[in-house]
Amino acid sequence: MEYDIKFILFYLLLQLILITCTHFYYNNYIKNIYLKNGKLTVFAGFSQLAVFTVHGFLLYLPYYLYTEWPKIEVGLISYIVAILVCIISFSILILGFITLGPSLRTMGVNSLDLTVKGIYTYSRNPQIVGYGLLLLGFGVLWPSWYIFAGLISYAFIAHRMVLTEELHLESFFADKYISYCNQTPRYFRYPPTRS
Repeated sequence: MEYDIKFILFYLLLQLILITCTHFYYNNYIKNIYLKNGKLTVFAGFSQLAVFTVHGFLLYLPYYLYTEWPKIEVGLISYIVAILVCIISFSILILGFITLGPSLRTMGVNSLDLTVKGIYTYSRNPQIVGYGLLLLGFGVLWPSWYIFAGLISYAFIAHRMVLTEELHLESFFADKYISYCNQTPRYFRYPPTRS
């Protein structure tokens, strides 16, 4: 599928605007709510979901505008690897949400206890890792410049969110969280180190 240079520049500009807006969103709005309330409001929690929904929409914007979903044209090994990556990533996402608990807790609205068990022994942010791997799997199935741009913008957005959450968790859980950070990587390491 061919895209003209105007669309490519427009798309990249939209991704850059999203990265910039989410930087200010997390650095100002979300951080201030954490500092003021010690947790997120329901609105703030769901607004984070909106950020990632907008990112997902931008990721598929070329398909919407050009009305043609590309065919999978990768070799058998790439196809198998991509499907396995997608299955693993989806499993990581599900395990992260199940281990964390009820939906309001996964949105930072109700975090009375620090989760350090299950998949959280491998990563402090398994949902971030899982979704990033899912995007990577899509990129292997449908290699394209916009999947690559979406993966990079996701990395910036997710990292900004994680840094903001870490400030809150460190102030809320203090030494318990610092100890957890010393034992468990922010994103991924295998095998986990435990004392």
